Amino acid sequence: MQGIGFNIVASGSAGNCSLIWDNDDLIIIDMGISRKRLNKRIEELNINTSQKSLFISHEHSDHCSGVRNLKTNPGFDIYTREMTGYAAGFRDFYRINGEAVIGNFRIKAINISHDASDPVGYVVESSRMKISVVSDLGIATHDLLENIKGSHILALESNHDEEMLRNGPYPIALKNRISGRFGHLSNHQTADVLEKVVTQDTRIVLTHLSQKNNMPDLALEKARTRLEDKHILYKSLECATQENGSSLYFLEI
Repeated sequence: MQGIGFNIVASGSAGNCSLIWDNDDLIIIDMGISRKRLNKRIEELNINTSQKSLFISHEHSDHCSGVRNLKTNPGFDIYTREMTGYAAGFRDFYRINGEAVIGNFRIKAINISHDASDPVGYVVESSRMKISVVSDLGIATHDLLENIKGSHILALESNHDEEMLRNGPYPIALKNRISGRFGHLSNHQTADVLEKVVTQDTRIVLTHLSQKNNMPDLALEKARTRLEDKHILYKSLECATQENGSSLYFLEI
């Protein structure tokens, strides 16, 4: 059956990785996990594509440590921003400034606000389908909102509950970093974004939840309540986890 698959392998401060694929190509977004774990998930999903391409959002270890630790040819092309590639220590990579076309996919890099060299979120389009994978950002700009609006799958950071962060164990400097404009989105900020970009066809996956400053029930409640209060319909809503990632999604085309 023709279609596009989507699965988050892992999501959180210990490692992030998402997969988007069709019959011909596999798009990997971030590799903050081991090659062994990535290969295991690809095998479990029975993905047998001829082409594999990796897109790195920024150089922090939870998004690219799996590439840094490779001692042999990775077996896929690496795409990222030039400053990110240098900061991550990559020797061979393709620069992505606007968008790249791989098979039936068009992958667009969107600037985001985070304390990294040149961080981006990714919008992947194929035929009439749009999948957006965006995390590690302190604010959502108008440009970002316009680009992710109407996604069929939206994987969006919902990092922390503001009260839990405020009363939690982190030192003040770290709390300020997380809550600042170059940090991470709170549940409240994520709900603000969802209100502006979700449609009745959107499947929402909340990602990068802090293990110390958030809980899945809090993130889900904030998002669900906001959308219901605004009478905004959507397809589904879940939280991705560090251990088990997300549900498997398949979009028929």
